[in-house]
Amino acid sequence: MNSFMGSNELRPRLVLRFGITGHRPPRLDKENYEAIRIQCSRIFAAAKEQMQEIHRKNLDVFSPEEPLIELVTPLAAGADTIGSEAAVANNIPLAAALPMNEEQYKTGYSIDEWKLAQTLLSAAQSTLRLDDADIAHDEAFEIVGKLVVAQSDILIAIWDGNEARGRGGTTTVVADAVADNMPVIHIYPSGENASQLIWSGVEEDAPDRLSLDETGRIDALSAMPALIEALAAPPQADAELKRLRMFLTETRSAQARGFSWPLLLVAAGVKRVSNTRFRGVTTEECAANMEPLLAATMGRGKFGEFMSGPFLQRFAIADSDADRFALRFRSSFIRNFSLSALAVFLALFGLLWPAGKTFLISAELAVILTIIVNTHQANQRGWHQSWLDQRHLAERLRLLVLPAMLGQLSLRDVEDGTRMPGWISWYSRASARQMGLVEGTCDRNYMERVRQAAIELLDEQIRYHRRTHTAMKAADHRLHLISDALFGLTIFACLGWLGLKVIRGYPGSIAGVGVTELVTFVTAILPAIAASLYGIRMQGDFAVTADRSDAFERRLVQLKVAIEREPLSYLRLSQRLHRLSEIMLSDVQQWRSSYQTRPLSLPG
Repeated sequence: MNSFMGSNELRPRLVLRFGITGHRPPRLDKENYEAIRIQCSRIFAAAKEQMQEIHRKNLDVFSPEEPLIELVTPLAAGADTIGSEAAVANNIPLAAALPMNEEQYKTGYSIDEWKLAQTLLSAAQSTLRLDDADIAHDEAFEIVGKLVVAQSDILIAIWDGNEARGRGGTTTVVADAVADNMPVIHIYPSGENASQLIWSGVEEDAPDRLSLDETGRIDALSAMPALIEALAAPPQADAELKRLRMFLTETRSAQARGFSWPLLLVAAGVKRVSNTRFRGVTTEECAANMEPLLAATMGRGKFGEFMSGPFLQRFAIADSDADRFALRFRSSFIRNFSLSALAVFLALFGLLWPAGKTFLISAELAVILTIIVNTHQANQRGWHQSWLDQRHLAERLRLLVLPAMLGQLSLRDVEDGTRMPGWISWYSRASARQMGLVEGTCDRNYMERVRQAAIELLDEQIRYHRRTHTAMKAADHRLHLISDALFGLTIFACLGWLGLKVIRGYPGSIAGVGVTELVTFVTAILPAIAASLYGIRMQGDFAVTADRSDAFERRLVQLKVAIEREPLSYLRLSQRLHRLSEIMLSDVQQWRSSYQTRPLSLPG
């Protein structure tokens, strides 16, 4: 058994993350502080109640830990500290994202305001300080506003509804959040209106990236149960929920073995027997491959502990599962096509061995039954779908790591929106919520470590795509050449028989076997074998895979060059990591779309 099998960290903790933005004094009147604090408390109380209900209904999906709600806050004077006080009063932990170090930050506070901020800062469970000397003061506030949005499921905006008065102001943050399909709870500082939920999710067929003025609004408190259900509850579609539960509860063997796929690569001249694996990759091997990418997270508070513990286990199991199911599925379709050629061989061999007809028919029947059983077993156990799912999940988890090191979580999904996620998107999002905010100072040294981790990941992916391109192109070419040779031999046999017929008038016999029967056998079995090889090429998608890997290798090389050459800054590095995620996710999506239409079926 693998060491990871001794514990079960696969079930995610139920977590919901609020962010907060809003005005500072004097734009925010101190007379309204208490009313704002009460509204925030009501929101938090309603959220806690619904989270408990979701947890109670889904005990088989979530870990037994109590649901967690966390508030991500820059702790600026005014709205941030008011909301943070309400969170602490409701036993909701804080994650502090500061736009600069404390010495610089406190210059914008009065003495009393800074004392309150320090008190809240000491209560925070994690604190990230941006310390990029190349960032201007206003730009730092703009960046931290975007970071709060990236860290949160729901944004609380204590906002008067008026235009922005500076870079990175509340209006800008709210507009960015709405355009990103993020739910925003608008609290009016004056208290003249009840808090409202601004979210495109309240509209059934809302277009993508609505503007702030176009987005629907409803009463926030009444909408809280449905909103949190949409964000945090497991997928409701029966098929998606079934596959999620299967991943969480499946009993896994130490390793899987498969021979047909590796032997095909050996036979095609792509690999040598000496370096060919006939078993799947273990979870320990997958974890060891991931650990260098996680090195920069060590010592980074609860974030680092989660990454080296539950997160690493989830990735390693998904990665190992993907390899296991891929080996079984690929081997199963190669067996099917190979056995179908064998069935034709047995049927035709009766022409050459009439006395063994009974044995040959029995053997052919056994081969056909084996094909049926092999197909049924593969489909019954879901090898094809599980391979697609686990590879997709492993890559989604891998892509969370680097952006999260800079505080960027992927809580809104470009694939399927926020309202109806598939289980893979939901699960990766649930894992991202558990990551939370990375602890420590994001200075030049730390950013350099993150950049180096990105370059190493790029190098790994470039090597992978280069190997894949070379191997798949060679396999496709050689199988194609073998098929052509088989058809060439078929033509040669046909021409030979015709020549004998013309020259001698009758084909004759060889070693007691009629030439006509022998030619019939050869001219039927060779195209059958060629057809099986063609089926393997199409099912394995060798040519398309080779072309796709070649294209993605070039894109990754270009991105690597850009990351290495440009000046190091938080904003540019965040953008480049986002681009890396886009490229790799696009690769996964194209791969999945290509193979989704190729489940195992009886050779036709």
